[in-house]
Amino acid sequence: MPNRNYRAMSALVDALARAGVRHVCLSPGNRSAPLAFALAQHPDLEVWTHVDERSAGFFGLGIARATAAPVAVACTSGSAAANLLPAVVEAHYAGVGLILLTADRPPELRERAAGQTIDQLGLYGSHVRWAFDLGVPEDGAGGLRHVRAAGTRAVVEATGPPGDVVHLNLPMRDPLDPVPGDAGAWASDVATASVRIARSVPGAELAPVVERLARSRRPLVYAGPLDAPRDAARAVRRLADGLGAPVLAEPISNLRSAALEGCLVGGLEALLRDPEFAAEMRPDVVLRVGLPPTTRTAATWLDECGAELVVVDETARWSDPDCRATELVRGPTAAVCEALAAELSGNAAEVAWAERWTAAGRAARDALHASIERESEPFEGHVVRALGEVVPDDAWIHVGNSLAVRALDWFWPRDALPARVLANRGANGIDGFVSTVLGESVAGPPVVGLCGDLSFFHDAGGLVAGSRLGVRACFVVVNNGGGGIFDFLPAARAGEGYTEHFEKIFTTPLGLDLGAVATAYGARHTRVDRVSGIAPAVEEGLCARQTSVVEVVVDRSRSVAAHERAWAAARESRGGGPR
Repeated sequence: MPNRNYRAMSALVDALARAGVRHVCLSPGNRSAPLAFALAQHPDLEVWTHVDERSAGFFGLGIARATAAPVAVACTSGSAAANLLPAVVEAHYAGVGLILLTADRPPELRERAAGQTIDQLGLYGSHVRWAFDLGVPEDGAGGLRHVRAAGTRAVVEATGPPGDVVHLNLPMRDPLDPVPGDAGAWASDVATASVRIARSVPGAELAPVVERLARSRRPLVYAGPLDAPRDAARAVRRLADGLGAPVLAEPISNLRSAALEGCLVGGLEALLRDPEFAAEMRPDVVLRVGLPPTTRTAATWLDECGAELVVVDETARWSDPDCRATELVRGPTAAVCEALAAELSGNAAEVAWAERWTAAGRAARDALHASIERESEPFEGHVVRALGEVVPDDAWIHVGNSLAVRALDWFWPRDALPARVLANRGANGIDGFVSTVLGESVAGPPVVGLCGDLSFFHDAGGLVAGSRLGVRACFVVVNNGGGGIFDFLPAARAGEGYTEHFEKIFTTPLGLDLGAVATAYGARHTRVDRVSGIAPAVEEGLCARQTSVVEVVVDRSRSVAAHERAWAAARESRGGGPR
């Protein structure tokens, strides 16, 4: 039997079909994977896939109006659900039946800065007839009866008369991949640590944090997404030196600067993908600044390593999706780190603890880039390396979500990044990428937007602002024929019975001419399909007088293989484990 998510979603989909639903509009996403597979496999449903949730909503509205029967519209969590609102408003006032199926993160991840997690309860306000949160799937006949009843009622409410909109919110816990297993093994209760919040900096409230850090034998500083001011890097450096701690900083922390040279750890993804290294180099205390980790690899390791977690939170949000924090300090990163460093007198860290991390990082990073040199076909590593070669130090890079933000982390060729690295990591969606980058270009410095083809097409209309408003930017678009990130997720390895649906409901290749789209909106376009052409094309795009689009054509399957070879090379550079 599949896990409880698949049992519940299959029961829900079957109830919708039995009650009369025949058409479903679906947009891809990881959180909605159990729902997507259930929809794709049902013999009585026609599934129409859409890249853009806004388009999916209106497409479904058109079918519902034409057939006089409710249509289901399914999407993943976060801002994806918000993009359905225009169609919801139209359907509500036009009396057309839509059933919105929005995947969601489980309750324990809400209000804790977890990725792609927003408040989806009541998201559509008064524009729906009935809104209901199913809760996370449960084992047993009672849980399935609950799901089936909700599906049946949804069709009844949407049908009317008159027709109207129904919203079913579907939170699901991991695992999302369709594999057999004992659901109870991963759903067991976990004790939650108490959290103390220091509300002033500096102050007596920091004393317990200082005490906890001072006794650490294996301290580690992790910097997640954070638009940190320039003085923050110097403050983090003083704290790291006082602790004897390495610094693991994501590019979008804006702490990858010369101020932290010597204590930054490169090649982090490759290091943590080595089970021997990940097990051997477990910290006992982690101080995290910024939002939770971007990559699943880092997030899982930090969650499972058993370390005490101290979170420095600038946002006044509960930035602890895994409920692991033992201390939560609210205040500006620079001020908190300065205050903590000032109170630390010596450290108890193991001899050469930080040096072991940084040495392993250097070896991994060197191996990664040697591996890139050996690849003859373009992939994301070549694109990021080219940016490292030609993007000026005073430039800004805005990196798109999904694979782009991870590639920048994995393959940037040196410790320091350009002046500022930006990303829309509030809800972690792909919405509005082009428009955001052009808006940032108003500030003056050169702005490079690195994204995938889906992120670009999702907001291609934003290019109009470039010519209309007299602003420009350089877009570097990795065209890998769809959602390349999904090739790295469990859905790509779902196995027999699921693989035939993967391309249709996840990667969603568009087959559009990116050059024609860019030109239609008045942008300069360059298509690159050779490694040697990437850097010159980006350099020309940066110097152009108009918005430029550099399209780098990448084969998805070859890209996955190139990533695997790079990570294998990094493991081999250390002999398979720490030195």
